[in-house]
Amino acid sequence: MKTIKLFLVLLFTASISAQGVVDITYFDIPADKVGEFIKTHKQFMDISLTDDRKVEGQWVYRHWYGSGHSVVVETYFASAADAVNDDPWAGFRQAWQAASEAEQKRGWNKETDTEYSTEEMGAIGQKYASFLGNHSDEIRNVDFDNNFVSKPDVNWDTNFVLVVGNYNSKSADWSKLGQSYMDWQTKPGVEKGLQLGGGYTSHFSGNGYDVRFFSAYANLVDFAKAITTDSVATEGGGAAFWPEVAGEHEDQIYIHVGHIEDGKFDLAGPNN
Repeated sequence: MKTIKLFLVLLFTASISAQGVVDITYFDIPADKVGEFIKTHKQFMDISLTDDRKVEGQWVYRHWYGSGHSVVVETYFASAADAVNDDPWAGFRQAWQAASEAEQKRGWNKETDTEYSTEEMGAIGQKYASFLGNHSDEIRNVDFDNNFVSKPDVNWDTNFVLVVGNYNSKSADWSKLGQSYMDWQTKPGVEKGLQLGGGYTSHFSGNGYDVRFFSAYANLVDFAKAITTDSVATEGGGAAFWPEVAGEHEDQIYIHVGHIEDGKFDLAGPNN
């Protein structure tokens, strides 16, 4: 099945590889287990992020409002082929093998060694695998050059708020829907308002909406002001957007909890 999926991906990769893709994994995790998952995810990523992997970035969010999944992991790649071929467990096994060989040569000292032992790695791998039973994935096209804007010098290492809107389009040209919203809400919100950044992605494979808008705010208060008292949306901009929308849409609010920084998973906030 993976071979067929890869073949289909390769048919289209040439047209999108310059822009990149994001592989989004949606986890359904009980609320009281989310903190444990985030801790385990950091441990797993720190181990599995070997030089052989082609991950260009990853951002993780926990759900705050709406009917969405409890945790969303967005992993960025240069191409769809890189996303399909990525195997974090191969990186994990590679790291485990290196640790095993080191232990055989010199042993392992809990008091002085900073790396995980093979025993600890095994426990982390088992714990992480236990969270994978109820999840789904989709791959989306990303074009940060044309479909994203942000304020300069934003500190993204915070628990910023990410508001997501999912829409289907009446037109085969999804950019009409995407750009009309950018002109109406995103660009003025970033340039003149409280929005830190935002943009949209388009569907590539898996189950998902045609267009997914995302908007970042420093906190929930700024978000509330941005859509009410401090709105700077382009007057009349909705007239170009809503005729492009097909059917119902859904909105979710997430909180950023961590991202990859310098080859390690960095929990959001100072000194994390």
